[in-house]
Order: sequence, then C-alpha cells, then structure tokens
Amino acid sequence: MKAKISTIIHTNEDEIWDELLKVSSLIYVASPILRFRPQLNHTLPEKWELGKEYKLKLSFFNVIPLGDHIIKVVEINKQEKVIISNEYGNLTKVWNHTIKLMPIDNNRIRYTDEIDIQSGLLTLFVWLFAHFFYRHRQIKWKKLLKR
Repeated sequence: MKAKISTIIHTNEDEIWDELLKVSSLIYVASPILRFRPQLNHTLPEKWELGKEYKLKLSFFNVIPLGDHIIKVVEINKQEKVIISNEYGNLTKVWNHTIKLMPIDNNRIRYTDEIDIQSGLLTLFVWLFAHFFYRHRQIKWKKLLKR
C-alpha cells in the first residue's frame, strides 16, 4: 500500500534541504511517537550518507520496543528536490520513503512524504499508522523550521 501526505511549509528551499540531510532532524520530527537509536556498535553520522545502511532500534513512545529498523538512503538529489530511503524492519518488510519538495514561491515549499508499505497481514494497520505519523512529522517540520 502507498501513503501520500503533503503540507505547505513556510521556509525556503535551502533551509529545509539542509535540515533534511541532518540525522538529528529525523530524531526530532519523529519524537515522541517513534524513537530511533543506533544498534550496538553502530553510530549515527551528523548527515545522511548516500548508499549507507543505518541499523537502528525503534521504539514507540520510548516505551514499547518495535525491534530493528534499517534505513538505507538510496537517493539524495538536490536538483530534483528528492530524497529516497529504502527501509525495513521487524514490523515492515518494506517501508520505502520518498520526500519531495516543490517550491511554491521564495518562502513556501510543498513538502510531500510518499511511503510504500508492505507488512503482510499488518499492512492496513501500518498504513493507517503512517498517515498519523507523517502528519505528526510534518507538524514537527514546521516547528523546527520556525526556529
């Protein structure tokens, strides 16, 4: 199943692009719903690196462990304003995430999350969660970019 969630963020292209590349931004926009921590013997860089796999532990509200989650960034294209990651974990066989930016004017961006989800019998429930979670993330992006 695919989920597509969009919003308009009052920011400029360079500012949001710089934040999208920071690992700390993911941690901020996902909190408090999801918490990402590196697995033992793994560290997270300051910025996402193309082609590298990040092995993480995922928890729900920092209380309920959701198991392992792997993120591999497969495209970072500033010219096309697209970032794509292929992800999977204990709950999801496929969680491929595309972020697309479309400038509206100098101070507004249409920000879109597209997620391809495959979780077997849980797919519908994970898809519903994705809609809730990505709306939360987009609200947090707006707060982050106001600072």
